[in-house]
Amino acid sequence: MALKKAEAILSALGLDRAEELLFHLPRRYEDRGCWIDPGTCAEGDALTVAGEIVRTKLSRWGARRCSFDAWLQPEGRLGEVRLSWFNMPYIKTNYPEGRRVIAHGTVKLTKGEVRLFHPEVEPWDDGEEARIHVDRIVPIYPLVEGVGQKALRRLVYETISDWKGFPDDPLVGTGAEVADRTWAFRQVHFPDSWETLKAARHRMVFEELFVLQTVLACRRRRSMEVVRRRSEVVGELVERWRAGLPFELTAAQVRVCAEIDADLGRARPMNRLLQGDVGSGKTAVAVHAMLRALERGEAAAFLAPTETLAQQQAGVLRRWLEPLGVRVELWTRTSKPGDAGLFAGVPTVHVGTHALLEEGVDLGRLGLAVIDEQHKFGVLQRGALLAKGEHPDLLVMTATPIPRTLCLAFYGDLDVSVLDGVPAGRGRVKTAVRTREQLPKVWEFMKGELAAGRQAFVVFPVIDVSEKADLKALGSGAEELKGIFGAEAVRILHGRMGSEEKEAVMADFRAGRFGVLAATSVIEVGVDVPNATLMVVENAERFGLAALHQLRGRVGRGAATSYCVLVMGEEGAGRERLEVMERTGDGFVVAEEDFRLRGPGDVLGTAQSGLPPLAVADLLRDGEVLAAAKQRAEVVVAADPELRSHPELRRRVERWLEGGALRAT
Repeated sequence: MALKKAEAILSALGLDRAEELLFHLPRRYEDRGCWIDPGTCAEGDALTVAGEIVRTKLSRWGARRCSFDAWLQPEGRLGEVRLSWFNMPYIKTNYPEGRRVIAHGTVKLTKGEVRLFHPEVEPWDDGEEARIHVDRIVPIYPLVEGVGQKALRRLVYETISDWKGFPDDPLVGTGAEVADRTWAFRQVHFPDSWETLKAARHRMVFEELFVLQTVLACRRRRSMEVVRRRSEVVGELVERWRAGLPFELTAAQVRVCAEIDADLGRARPMNRLLQGDVGSGKTAVAVHAMLRALERGEAAAFLAPTETLAQQQAGVLRRWLEPLGVRVELWTRTSKPGDAGLFAGVPTVHVGTHALLEEGVDLGRLGLAVIDEQHKFGVLQRGALLAKGEHPDLLVMTATPIPRTLCLAFYGDLDVSVLDGVPAGRGRVKTAVRTREQLPKVWEFMKGELAAGRQAFVVFPVIDVSEKADLKALGSGAEELKGIFGAEAVRILHGRMGSEEKEAVMADFRAGRFGVLAATSVIEVGVDVPNATLMVVENAERFGLAALHQLRGRVGRGAATSYCVLVMGEEGAGRERLEVMERTGDGFVVAEEDFRLRGPGDVLGTAQSGLPPLAVADLLRDGEVLAAAKQRAEVVVAADPELRSHPELRRRVERWLEGGALRAT
C-alpha cells in the first residue's frame, strides 16, 4: 500500500505507528472460505465463488450514473454469477474478460439469476497464497469515517506480514498455560481456522483479565501493608445511638456492623464495599461505622454524588446524631462551613458533594471516609478524599447490586459486605407493565392515591421534546399532568435546575405540599419520601433494569403498599425485559438479568475505576477464564509482590496503580 494512503488511514484511526494496528481488533469475522454451488443458493446467502469473467457490460444513464456488470463462469459449474457495481466506471479496467477471480458477496436472485452487488473480489491464481478478502476467514474491523474495510484490512495484513513479533510477554514465567502472544495476535487478525481463532482469543482474553486481576491483587496487597495507627476508644456513641433508635437493626445490618468492627480492630485500614438493595438500610450501617471513628476522637466524612442527596443525608444524620452531641456539617457548592478549627474538640461528621474534595478543605483528623453511590466517583476523587487523612478507613457503598462476575472482575481489592434484608415496616411494592393506551386507568388510580393523602412520582426520559422526538418529555408531560390533576398538584424536578430550586421543590414534596413530582431520573438515587406510594415511568423501555429498580426504590419506603407502573412507549418494545421487574423485587436478581441482557456497560463506573479497560474479554461468556486469571494472579503476586521477576507485567501493572508504584507508602 502506498505510504500516503497508509498514513491517512492511521491518522483517521488516531494512531501514530502501523504496529498500533495490532490492537485495532476485528469486531467479527466472515467465513469466506465456504464454497457452495451457486445454483443451490437462496436469497440472502453468503457466497464465495471462483471462476473466469466471460463477458462484461458498462451501462450509462445521465451525466454521472452508470453500472458495470461482469458475468463469472464458476469453475466446474453450470450457469453464471453476475457481479454488479453502481457508479464505479473505473472498475471496468480491473475485471476484463478472461480474468480469473474469486468473489464473495450476498446473493440476490433476479429473475432466476444469481447476482452479487458490490462483491469483494481478488485475483484467482493457482500460486496465490496471500488472499486477504476472500477464500478464508475474513476479519471485519470497526471503521471510522473515510476509512474503507478493504483498505484497512489490507494495511493490517501488510503490517502483520512485516511484523517481527512482541519482544516481551507479560505472561512469561507466570505458569499460565496459554498460546504464544505473537502467534495469538497474528491469528486473531487472520486466523487459519475457527479452532486457531478460538485459541488465540483465549490467550488474549486471559492476558487481559490476568493483568486486571494482578492490578487488583497488588492494590489489595499494598493496602494490607499500610499500618493504621488507631487511638483508644473514648466513648460509647454506638451503644447510645442504638438504644435511641425507634427500630431494631435487621440481622443483615447487625452482621455487616460486626464485619466493620472486625476491620476497625485491625492494624491496616478498612477497605470495604457495602452493597445493598434499595431500602436495605445502608445509611444505618454507615452511621455505625462513622460513630466508631468518632469514638476514637476522629472525624468522619460522607461523600454523596449530588447536592440533593447530600442535603437529605445531612438532615437524616442530624436527626440521629445531634442528640448524641455530634456535629453534622454540610459541604456543597453553596454551603461551606469554613475553618475546620471550628470543629476542634467536637465529634464531627462532614457530609458533602465534590466540595469536600477541594484543595484547602480541612476535615480535621479524618478517620473514616464513606462514599455513597461509589460508581459516581472516579479513582482520583476517592484518592483525593482519602488524602485528607492519614490512611483513613474507607467504606464505599452502592445501592446498585453488583452481579457476581462484575464484583469478581472489578472489586477484588475490596472486602465485600452484602445487606440482603429489608428493615421492618417497609411496605410491599407491586410492579406492572402497561402501554400508553392504558395510561387513563393509571391516572385514575393515581387520583385515588392522592385522594387518600398519598403522593406520586412520574419520571420522564428527557426534559425537552427536541432531545428525542420519539420520547415522552418532561416539559409536555408535566403540562398534561397539570391538566389532569390540577396545576397546584404538580411540580417538576430535573438536573438543569439550580441546587436551591431543586432543594426547595424536594422540601415541599417531603412536607406534602403537593402530590405529584414530575421528574427525570435525577430522583433515581437517595430520594426518601415515605408518603410516596406510586411511581410511574414513561418510556420505561429506554431505561436499564438497574435504573428502573432504583426508581422503583423511591416508593415503598413507608408502611403502605406501593406501586410501580412501567409504561412502554410502543407496544412490545422491550416487554420481555420489563417483565423481569414484574416477576421480582430482588435487586440482585434484577442486576444479574440486566447484566445478562445488556452486558456490564459502565454501570459500575469502570471507566473511572483506574483499572485496565477490557477490549477483548466478554464478562458474560468469559467467567471461567476470569476465575482462572484471578487465581493465577494471586499466586504470582503472593510469590513476588513487587513483580521483580516479571518486568513486562510490572510495567503494565504500574501503569494502572494509583501513584504508579507497587510498594506501599
